[in-house]
Amino acid sequence: MTKRAGWGWVILGGLLSVVPIFAQTLNKQSLSGKYYFRHISLGTDGVNPGNLTDPRTLIGSITFDGSGGYTYIGQLLTGTNAAVSQTGKGIYTLDAGGFVSLDSPLRSGSKINARFAAEAVIGSSTESTDYTYDLFVAIPAPSGGAVFAGPYNCMSLEFPGGATANMRSTQFPLGPSSPGILQSFSVFGHAAGISLGSPLRQQVTGATYTMGADGLGSIGVGAADNAQLLSGARTLYLSASGNIVLGGSTSAGGHDIVIGVKAVSTATNGTWNATFWGAGLRVDSSAVAAYSGALAARGQGKLTWTKRFKALGAFDYTGVNSYALGADGNGTVDFTQVSLGASGKAFAGAAINTNDPGAYEIYFGVQVPALPGTGVFLNPLGVLDAASSAPAGNPISPGEFLALYGTGLAKSNQTAAPPYPLSLNGVSVLINNKPAPLYFVSPGQLNVLVPFATTGPTATIVVQNSGVPSNTVTVPVAATAPGIYTLDQSGSGGGAILHADYSLVNAAKPAIGGETVLIYLTGLGTVTPGLTDGTAGTVTTLYQSNADVVVYVGGQQATVLFKGLAPGYPGLYQLNVTLPQFLKASGDLPLAIQTPNAYHDQVDIPIL
Repeated sequence: MTKRAGWGWVILGGLLSVVPIFAQTLNKQSLSGKYYFRHISLGTDGVNPGNLTDPRTLIGSITFDGSGGYTYIGQLLTGTNAAVSQTGKGIYTLDAGGFVSLDSPLRSGSKINARFAAEAVIGSSTESTDYTYDLFVAIPAPSGGAVFAGPYNCMSLEFPGGATANMRSTQFPLGPSSPGILQSFSVFGHAAGISLGSPLRQQVTGATYTMGADGLGSIGVGAADNAQLLSGARTLYLSASGNIVLGGSTSAGGHDIVIGVKAVSTATNGTWNATFWGAGLRVDSSAVAAYSGALAARGQGKLTWTKRFKALGAFDYTGVNSYALGADGNGTVDFTQVSLGASGKAFAGAAINTNDPGAYEIYFGVQVPALPGTGVFLNPLGVLDAASSAPAGNPISPGEFLALYGTGLAKSNQTAAPPYPLSLNGVSVLINNKPAPLYFVSPGQLNVLVPFATTGPTATIVVQNSGVPSNTVTVPVAATAPGIYTLDQSGSGGGAILHADYSLVNAAKPAIGGETVLIYLTGLGTVTPGLTDGTAGTVTTLYQSNADVVVYVGGQQATVLFKGLAPGYPGLYQLNVTLPQFLKASGDLPLAIQTPNAYHDQVDIPIL
């Protein structure tokens, strides 16, 4: 249980990596005016993911009053019934970071866990306790002068007749060739009832469109013999910026959603370089799921997601996906197709891949708002796990190491030695009004420990620099929020993992099946016995995490021998894990950690 002296400082060096500073805080007045929206909600029996017992879809306009209320008018589809006119109203909240809570237009009593940005409001009812799974997208409506210029790269998800028997995901371009006529285009996608879900192509010619100056229009695709993936008429909305199209069917049983982003040219992987809000809806052979979250892309072929998932229960997910983009912004993210568009400000994706024929998913993302501040300012989107750097929205947990970003947070740099003090260089941090231990302070970044007494569902964070308080930032709280340290301090790639002799697990000295390794992380929550905030574990007392922890390597479950605080370094947790005996597996394998409320899948381990 002892650790080599100095290794903790190598790991904690990862706390000092800098992420981009975001930019003006938000409030309810930031969300006002007319939007176009599409809301699709799948009600299930809670047992069989293929049994949609109560599908509902709504399309129309929604007007936010800037004071916390909204009204809408639209067309409602339920089951296989014809569309009926629907009006309604509700309330919403919008906090300083862009997090929105919105009364669901489709499910009375449910709240949509949404996100606000200039290009869209997106989200899902992740906190509802029923067996419904939804996706809500709203785009600002033009006040006039809308022009459908294209081309747009579009994704769709469809449940014909409100059932999964012939559900389909598609990807296709839209652009006019002459007034009222769309250019001929190819649809790429798959359908559950055709070719066992294998990807297909459908050629479309003679499709039509309309578009009014107010951004309200339509598209029509003929029902030709080969129209296996896309046919019929759909309402189509154009956003005020011209960057987004959104729509869907109002035909009986036409439960679908279409999302498109304006195409880019000369794109590279480096074009995808920002933080985005994201939301999605997915059905596969094992589950129906929906999520709200955020995605960080840094132009290097990897995406870091944080998602609040609703499947059979709600849980928090952080993970890394590989992506590759072509010059037109189209590409892949693991087993999904993706289109990056709108000058890199938005993306849309769909699950279409030979290796995952049973998955039907659509997801959409828009760049987060810029949030600058003056004086002592804590960025509302700048509260991150110090190990994983998972983007904003991932919860904090008791005992977790955090990185806080902002401006004017300290007068100069200073680092503390254990035990970590509650005040450092004139700086203190209150989390739920309780002082947090400080490891490092600087004008733009602080590294702090979450007090073990922190409970949720949310917590407030306030920085004080020489007695001057910052703005208050509210963040979600969970029992655990695991994040494994990485060798390159990026939050992904090779994990901070040691052999039992304390030598580094890397490509030069990989691990082998059946070996016991040591994994270093943060965010495993409270421990037994308890200890004072800011103090470290010792070699004589084992402080065990109270969380149930499961570790997977290459998809196989490992054996956890110890889970708790590492000796010598406050906030640093250690897992002693015996690896499974791998069958025909070698190279860099994914290493994931699961707790009752979270799933963390961002790092790899080299295996011989």
